[in-house]
Amino acid sequence: MKTVRYCSIVALCVCLTGAIAIAAEPAKEQSASTKAPADTKKAGKEKWKSLFDGKSLAGFRNFKQDSVSDKWTVKDGAIVLTKKGGGDLITKAQYANFEFRFEFKIAPHGNSGIMWHVSEESNRTYESGPEYQIFDSHTRTGYPHEIEAGNLAGALYGFLPVKPEFTKPTGEWNEGSIRVQGSKITLTLNGHITANVDASTDTWKKLLANTKFATWKKFNKYPKGHLAFQDHGDQVAFRSLRIKTLP
Repeated sequence: MKTVRYCSIVALCVCLTGAIAIAAEPAKEQSASTKAPADTKKAGKEKWKSLFDGKSLAGFRNFKQDSVSDKWTVKDGAIVLTKKGGGDLITKAQYANFEFRFEFKIAPHGNSGIMWHVSEESNRTYESGPEYQIFDSHTRTGYPHEIEAGNLAGALYGFLPVKPEFTKPTGEWNEGSIRVQGSKITLTLNGHITANVDASTDTWKKLLANTKFATWKKFNKYPKGHLAFQDHGDQVAFRSLRIKTLP
Protein backbone atom coordinates (compact mmCIF):
# COMPACT_ATOMS: atom_id res chain seq x y z
CA MET A 1 0.00 0.00 0.00
CA LYS A 2 2.83 2.42 0.95
CA THR A 3 4.70 1.50 -2.24
CA VAL A 4 1.66 2.36 -4.37
CA ARG A 5 1.21 5.71 -2.63
CA TYR A 6 4.91 6.52 -3.00
CA CYS A 7 4.84 5.76 -6.76
CA SER A 8 1.73 7.89 -7.20
CA ILE A 9 3.38 10.82 -5.44
CA VAL A 10 6.53 10.48 -7.60
CA ALA A 11 4.46 10.32 -10.79
CA LEU A 12 2.52 13.43 -9.78
CA CYS A 13 5.73 15.36 -9.10
CA VAL A 14 7.14 14.39 -12.50
CA CYS A 15 3.96 15.60 -14.26
CA LEU A 16 3.97 18.91 -12.39
CA THR A 17 7.66 19.48 -13.15
CA GLY A 18 7.05 18.85 -16.87
CA ALA A 19 4.07 21.18 -16.96
CA ILE A 20 6.08 23.97 -15.32
CA ALA A 21 8.92 23.47 -17.80
CA ILE A 22 6.54 23.65 -20.76
CA ALA A 23 4.81 26.75 -19.42
CA ALA A 24 8.16 28.46 -18.87
CA GLU A 25 9.44 27.74 -22.40
CA PRO A 26 9.38 30.95 -24.48
CA ALA A 27 7.19 31.00 -27.62
CA LYS A 28 9.06 30.77 -30.90
CA GLU A 29 8.91 33.75 -33.24
CA GLN A 30 6.92 33.36 -36.43
CA SER A 31 8.74 34.32 -39.57
CA ALA A 32 6.88 36.72 -41.85
CA SER A 33 6.70 36.09 -45.59
CA THR A 34 8.19 38.76 -47.83
CA LYS A 35 5.80 37.86 -50.64
CA ALA A 36 2.56 39.75 -51.20
CA PRO A 37 -0.47 37.70 -50.14
CA ALA A 38 -2.49 36.10 -52.90
CA ASP A 39 -6.01 37.31 -53.63
CA THR A 40 -7.61 34.23 -52.15
CA LYS A 41 -5.50 33.94 -49.01
CA LYS A 42 -5.93 35.76 -45.73
CA ALA A 43 -3.60 38.67 -45.05
CA GLY A 44 -4.21 39.60 -41.44
CA LYS A 45 -7.92 39.78 -40.75
CA GLU A 46 -8.88 40.74 -44.29
CA LYS A 47 -8.58 39.14 -47.71
CA TRP A 48 -7.32 40.50 -50.98
CA LYS A 49 -10.17 40.96 -53.41
CA SER A 50 -9.79 41.16 -57.17
CA LEU A 51 -11.54 44.19 -58.68
CA PHE A 52 -11.17 43.00 -62.26
CA ASP A 53 -11.56 39.50 -63.64
CA GLY A 54 -9.71 40.25 -66.87
CA LYS A 55 -12.87 39.78 -68.92
CA SER A 56 -15.48 42.43 -68.13
CA LEU A 57 -16.04 45.85 -66.57
CA ALA A 58 -18.84 44.61 -64.36
CA GLY A 59 -17.50 46.31 -61.24
CA PHE A 60 -17.08 49.72 -62.89
CA ARG A 61 -19.02 52.61 -64.37
CA ASN A 62 -18.25 56.11 -65.55
CA PHE A 63 -18.19 58.98 -63.08
CA LYS A 64 -21.78 60.15 -62.51
CA GLN A 65 -23.03 57.64 -65.07
CA ASP A 66 -24.73 54.24 -64.84
CA SER A 67 -22.74 52.63 -67.64
CA VAL A 68 -19.23 52.49 -69.11
CA SER A 69 -18.14 54.39 -72.22
CA ASP A 70 -17.21 52.22 -75.20
CA LYS A 71 -13.80 53.92 -75.21
CA TRP A 72 -12.96 51.92 -72.08
CA THR A 73 -12.45 48.32 -73.20
CA VAL A 74 -11.00 45.01 -72.06
CA LYS A 75 -8.05 43.78 -74.10
CA ASP A 76 -5.55 41.02 -73.31
CA GLY A 77 -6.69 40.82 -69.71
CA ALA A 78 -6.38 44.57 -69.07
CA ILE A 79 -8.67 47.58 -68.80
CA VAL A 80 -7.70 49.90 -71.65
CA LEU A 81 -8.65 53.48 -72.45
CA THR A 82 -8.41 53.40 -76.23
CA LYS A 83 -8.76 57.12 -76.92
CA LYS A 84 -9.79 60.46 -75.50
CA GLY A 85 -13.41 60.97 -74.55
CA GLY A 86 -13.99 57.89 -72.41
CA GLY A 87 -14.44 59.93 -69.24
CA ASP A 88 -13.12 58.89 -65.85
CA LEU A 89 -13.87 55.29 -64.85
CA ILE A 90 -14.79 54.57 -61.22
CA THR A 91 -15.40 51.51 -59.10
CA LYS A 92 -19.02 50.90 -58.19
CA ALA A 93 -17.91 50.12 -54.65
CA GLN A 94 -16.55 52.70 -52.23
CA TYR A 95 -13.63 52.25 -49.84
CA ALA A 96 -12.49 53.93 -46.64
CA ASN A 97 -9.27 52.35 -45.30
CA PHE A 98 -7.60 50.08 -47.83
CA GLU A 99 -4.50 48.90 -49.63
CA PHE A 100 -4.84 48.83 -53.41
CA ARG A 101 -2.29 47.14 -55.67
CA PHE A 102 -2.27 47.41 -59.43
CA GLU A 103 -0.23 47.40 -62.63
CA PHE A 104 -0.31 50.11 -65.27
CA LYS A 105 1.15 50.82 -68.70
CA ILE A 106 1.11 54.28 -70.26
CA ALA A 107 1.51 55.30 -73.90
CA PRO A 108 4.46 57.48 -75.01
CA HIS A 109 3.97 61.10 -73.85
CA GLY A 110 0.96 59.83 -71.88
CA ASN A 111 -0.68 61.12 -68.74
CA SER A 112 -3.30 59.56 -66.45
CA GLY A 113 -3.88 58.87 -62.78
CA ILE A 114 -5.76 56.98 -60.08
CA MET A 115 -7.79 58.90 -57.51
CA TRP A 116 -9.25 57.62 -54.24
CA HIS A 117 -11.98 58.76 -51.83
CA VAL A 118 -13.75 60.21 -54.86
CA SER A 119 -17.20 61.66 -54.19
CA GLU A 120 -19.86 62.26 -56.81
CA GLU A 121 -20.88 65.34 -54.86
CA SER A 122 -17.95 66.98 -56.65
CA ASN A 123 -18.05 68.00 -60.32
CA ARG A 124 -14.87 66.12 -61.23
CA THR A 125 -13.08 63.15 -59.74
CA TYR A 126 -9.92 65.07 -58.84
CA GLU A 127 -11.86 67.79 -57.00
CA SER A 128 -12.35 65.38 -54.08
CA GLY A 129 -9.87 62.56 -54.64
CA PRO A 130 -6.07 62.81 -54.19
CA GLU A 131 -4.22 61.37 -57.17
CA TYR A 132 -1.56 58.75 -57.80
CA GLN A 133 0.12 60.18 -60.88
CA ILE A 134 0.57 57.99 -63.98
CA PHE A 135 2.90 59.49 -66.53
CA ASP A 136 5.52 58.86 -69.20
CA SER A 137 8.41 59.85 -66.95
CA HIS A 138 11.04 59.24 -69.61
CA THR A 139 9.87 61.12 -72.71
CA ARG A 140 8.19 63.91 -70.76
CA THR A 141 7.58 66.25 -73.68
CA GLY A 142 3.80 66.28 -73.72
CA TYR A 143 3.17 68.03 -70.41
CA PRO A 144 5.98 70.46 -69.53
CA HIS A 145 4.08 71.85 -66.54
CA GLU A 146 4.08 68.38 -64.99
CA ILE A 147 7.85 68.14 -65.36
CA GLU A 148 8.39 71.47 -63.63
CA ALA A 149 6.25 70.38 -60.69
CA GLY A 150 8.05 67.05 -60.45
CA ASN A 151 4.80 65.18 -60.92
CA LEU A 152 6.16 62.06 -62.54
CA ALA A 153 4.72 58.55 -62.34
CA GLY A 154 4.08 57.33 -58.82
CA ALA A 155 3.87 60.81 -57.33
CA LEU A 156 1.22 62.06 -54.95
CA TYR A 157 0.13 64.53 -57.60
CA GLY A 158 0.88 68.14 -56.82
CA PHE A 159 2.65 67.37 -53.55
CA LEU A 160 5.87 65.40 -53.83
CA PRO A 161 8.40 64.80 -56.64
CA VAL A 162 9.49 61.35 -57.79
CA LYS A 163 12.66 60.19 -59.54
CA PRO A 164 12.06 59.29 -63.21
CA GLU A 165 14.21 56.15 -62.92
CA PHE A 166 11.53 54.59 -60.69
CA THR A 167 9.38 54.22 -63.81
CA LYS A 168 9.83 51.56 -66.46
CA PRO A 169 9.94 52.64 -70.13
CA THR A 170 6.63 53.16 -71.92
CA GLY A 171 5.18 49.93 -73.18
CA GLU A 172 6.26 48.05 -70.04
CA TRP A 173 4.09 47.23 -67.04
CA ASN A 174 4.69 49.07 -63.78
CA GLU A 175 3.58 47.94 -60.31
CA GLY A 176 2.01 50.47 -57.97
CA SER A 177 0.17 50.58 -54.68
CA ILE A 178 -1.95 53.00 -52.67
CA ARG A 179 -2.40 52.48 -48.94
CA VAL A 180 -4.80 54.71 -47.01
CA GLN A 181 -5.49 54.24 -43.30
CA GLY A 182 -7.11 57.13 -41.52
CA SER A 183 -5.08 60.22 -42.35
CA LYS A 184 -2.00 58.23 -43.43
CA ILE A 185 -1.18 57.83 -47.12
CA THR A 186 1.58 55.64 -48.58
CA LEU A 187 2.28 55.24 -52.30
CA THR A 188 4.76 52.93 -54.01
CA LEU A 189 6.05 52.44 -57.54
CA ASN A 190 7.99 49.35 -58.57
CA GLY A 191 9.04 48.72 -54.99
CA HIS A 192 9.98 52.34 -54.21
CA ILE A 193 8.06 54.34 -51.61
CA THR A 194 7.15 57.58 -53.39
CA ALA A 195 4.99 59.15 -50.68
CA ASN A 196 4.49 58.49 -46.98
CA VAL A 197 2.49 61.31 -45.40
CA ASP A 198 -0.04 61.98 -42.67
CA ALA A 199 -2.78 64.43 -43.66
CA SER A 200 -3.39 65.37 -40.02
CA THR A 201 0.08 66.90 -39.53
CA ASP A 202 1.52 70.38 -39.98
CA THR A 203 3.86 68.96 -42.63
CA TRP A 204 0.85 68.03 -44.77
CA LYS A 205 -0.73 71.44 -44.22
CA LYS A 206 2.44 73.12 -45.47
CA LEU A 207 2.55 70.86 -48.52
CA LEU A 208 -1.13 71.49 -49.24
CA ALA A 209 -0.71 75.25 -48.93
CA ASN A 210 1.73 75.18 -51.87
CA THR A 211 -0.65 73.33 -54.21
CA LYS A 212 -3.64 74.33 -56.31
CA PHE A 213 -5.78 72.19 -53.99
CA ALA A 214 -5.32 74.55 -51.03
CA THR A 215 -8.60 76.35 -51.72
CA TRP A 216 -10.59 73.36 -52.95
CA LYS A 217 -13.24 72.77 -50.30
CA LYS A 218 -13.92 69.11 -51.12
CA PHE A 219 -10.35 67.94 -51.71
CA ASN A 220 -9.39 65.01 -49.47
CA LYS A 221 -12.39 65.73 -47.24
CA TYR A 222 -14.28 62.46 -47.69
CA PRO A 223 -13.35 59.50 -45.44
CA LYS A 224 -14.78 57.06 -48.00
CA GLY A 225 -15.23 57.07 -51.75
CA HIS A 226 -14.70 55.50 -55.16
CA LEU A 227 -11.44 54.65 -56.89
CA ALA A 228 -11.22 56.56 -60.17
CA PHE A 229 -9.12 55.87 -63.27
CA GLN A 230 -8.47 59.04 -65.20
CA ASP A 231 -9.12 59.77 -68.84
CA HIS A 232 -6.49 62.43 -69.54
CA GLY A 233 -6.80 61.90 -73.28
CA ASP A 234 -3.99 59.36 -73.64
CA GLN A 235 -3.98 55.59 -73.97
CA VAL A 236 -3.45 53.81 -70.68
CA ALA A 237 -3.97 50.25 -69.45
CA PHE A 238 -4.57 48.72 -66.01
CA ARG A 239 -4.49 45.13 -64.81
CA SER A 240 -4.00 42.95 -61.71
CA LEU A 241 -6.28 45.18 -59.66
CA ARG A 242 -6.73 43.94 -56.10
CA ILE A 243 -7.75 45.56 -52.87
CA LYS A 244 -7.68 44.75 -49.16
CA THR A 245 -9.83 46.66 -46.69
CA LEU A 246 -8.09 47.85 -43.53
CA PRO A 247 -9.48 48.61 -40.06
